[in-house]
Amino acid sequence: MFVNKRILLVEAHPDDIAWGCGGTIAKLRGKNDFRAISMTSCEEDPLNKGLLDENMKALSLLGVKTTMKNAGFERRTLTLRAQEIRDALYKIKKNFEPEIVFCTSTNDLHQDHSVVGDCCKTIFRDSATILAYPILRSIGTYFKPLCFVILSKEHMKMKLKALSVFKTQYRRPYFKKRIILSDAIYYGTQVNAEYAEALEILEWIM
Repeated sequence: MFVNKRILLVEAHPDDIAWGCGGTIAKLRGKNDFRAISMTSCEEDPLNKGLLDENMKALSLLGVKTTMKNAGFERRTLTLRAQEIRDALYKIKKNFEPEIVFCTSTNDLHQDHSVVGDCCKTIFRDSATILAYPILRSIGTYFKPLCFVILSKEHMKMKLKALSVFKTQYRRPYFKKRIILSDAIYYGTQVNAEYAEALEILEWIM
């Protein structure tokens, strides 16, 4: 896969990256230079207190040696902040010059996820390969992956361990080991592998 690349990880909410492409990140660890940005903290909800710290720990467990920048917007308001999101991404584009961008899908049914994907397409359309990851709970039927990343048992173990640190999210019915595994098994079946993650190709620059 990618080696010696500048990779930007973009998420709408803390935990999106670990959920959507955590196994892929584990596979790319130690071979590339990472930066990461989350558009919200979600900590305006008292039940999410500590979520940002959990997210940093999860990234570390996936092997990403970088800090997680937080744009500080409130969740469910990102459609109203699209230009500010684009401004934040443009600043990263100029300072970091990412070659690969992972982001939420433009086809996601959650408005925060889809607007972040759209903003990434706008800002990085002329400069980076853009790969969109799914968030199982809200991806719907419009997600059309053409890229599958085959994962080893070790990669899945790392993803599960990273997601296990999100104790603030244990209350959510989809935050279960069996569901995470079933998602990876489903995509793995499509490429004759035990586990895989799927990505939409929004832009591919060779």
